[in-house]
Amino acid sequence: MDNHSEVPVYLVDDDHSVREALRYVLEGYGLKVVDFDSGEAFLNQINLSQPGCLILDSRMPGLSGQDVHQKLNQNDACLDVIFLTGHGDMPMAIKAFREGACDFHQKPVRAADLLPSIEKAQLNSAVRSQKQSCKKRFDTLTERERQLFELVVKGVINKQIADQLCISVRTVEVHRSKMMERLGASNITELIKIAELIKD
Repeated sequence: MDNHSEVPVYLVDDDHSVREALRYVLEGYGLKVVDFDSGEAFLNQINLSQPGCLILDSRMPGLSGQDVHQKLNQNDACLDVIFLTGHGDMPMAIKAFREGACDFHQKPVRAADLLPSIEKAQLNSAVRSQKQSCKKRFDTLTERERQLFELVVKGVINKQIADQLCISVRTVEVHRSKMMERLGASNITELIKIAELIKD
């Protein structure tokens, strides 16, 4: 997803008034907001492989915000988490950041403070989704296609690749075409971008 501003914002809080107020404010800024009254409801309905910004209450009946965050990490979810709590403290915030949270806010929070966090989380989530998608496509490459990928992104031309791999230029062209098709790339610039995304 190139336009991270289109990444949805999920709001999970057992307090109806908090959800209603936040949703009203955030939708006023053009954000797409979906709210849930529990961690269980959220996990049961959302595709964790899709990008999203999750604004998560820390203390809730049933699954706590920390429990939900842990499940997201266990499932390698693409979502980025912003904790929003009325009972936070420094150790809680430190733990949340160590486990990959994007930000941590105390209730009540001003829109001016929350919006930059949301934008950051949307971008992080979109990039994470792109990385996962690229890695899945890369995993479908054959060993020969991976060899070509490494050489092509280094700027090695087909004739030189053929010489290095002791195959014909025509064979290089066939493997290169299949490799690019599997990766969903149409030119060298897109291949380099994919290489950057999967290198971590």
